Parts: sequence; C-alpha cells; structure tokens
Amino acid sequence: MKLIKLTVLPLLLFSFVLFTLVSCEPDAEQKKLTDFQKNDIPMTGAKVVPTSASPALGKLNVFYTKETRTLTYSFSWSGLSGAPSVGIGVYGLAPEGYAVAPTTPVQVIPTTGLTASGTYSGTLLADGIKVTEPDILNGMYYIMLRTAAYPAGEIRAQVRFQ
Repeated sequence: MKLIKLTVLPLLLFSFVLFTLVSCEPDAEQKKLTDFQKNDIPMTGAKVVPTSASPALGKLNVFYTKETRTLTYSFSWSGLSGAPSVGIGVYGLAPEGYAVAPTTPVQVIPTTGLTASGTYSGTLLADGIKVTEPDILNGMYYIMLRTAAYPAGEIRAQVRFQ
C-alpha cells in the first residue's frame, strides 16, 4: 500500500504540472485574438467612389488592439494634384466600393502645412457609439484625401486587416 502511495503521488504531481503547462497559451497566441495589423494597404484614385483619374499613390498602415480599443494608423502619399487642403479624414460606415458624403468624416485630420507629398499618423478610439469595434474589424472605415482638383476625393484606402 505504501508503494502505491509513493508511485501515485509523483504521478499526480507530474500530471498536474504537465496539464498546467500545456493549458497556458503563449502571449503570441493570445495577441492573435486581440491585436490586428495590416501594412502597405494601397491608397489610389481607383478606390475613390466615383473613381478619380489621379495618378497619385499612397500607402496605409493600420493597427488595432482590443485591449485599448484604439485604431492606430499612418499613411503616406505622393503625386497629389496639390495640397490636400479640401480635407483628409476617416470616413464610414461604408465598405470598399461604397462611400459616404465627403463632408461628413468620422474624424477630421488637420491639413495645415501639408503638401502634395507627405505622411501622417493618428489614432481613432472605438467609443462604442460613433465608432464601434466590429465596424473597424469588418472594414467599414476608410481614409481619403481631398484636393481642390478632386473635392470628392483624390485617393482612398479602406481600413482592413485581411
């Protein structure tokens, strides 16, 4: 009987330790469920609705974390017909191929001092009222640059993570 107790106790202890180690998810696996990122999303006139004939190009990088409910974005552009003085903004709710009125962005991005080429970085909080997490993760927002030559939009990129 004593031999069985001495054999079972270490076996149970070993099983408990093994179960504990196996059941713990590494941080990298947990981050896959809470952090979303996509880089080098093209910004073009073909994405604007209706499309613009502008040869300007840009790239959008986006990162969203569920922990803080914050969308962090950065984008660069070059070759615009002029400074984006008419406006830059985060727009929605509209999937790719659709648009909302260009005068009603969810977030206005300041254009003071910007030129036909440049970069910008910013954040957008998913407050659950005006901007919601499911809408961000499902690609319902986009960033668009508007110039005097293209007041309805010169280039655009959809915020998406796929």
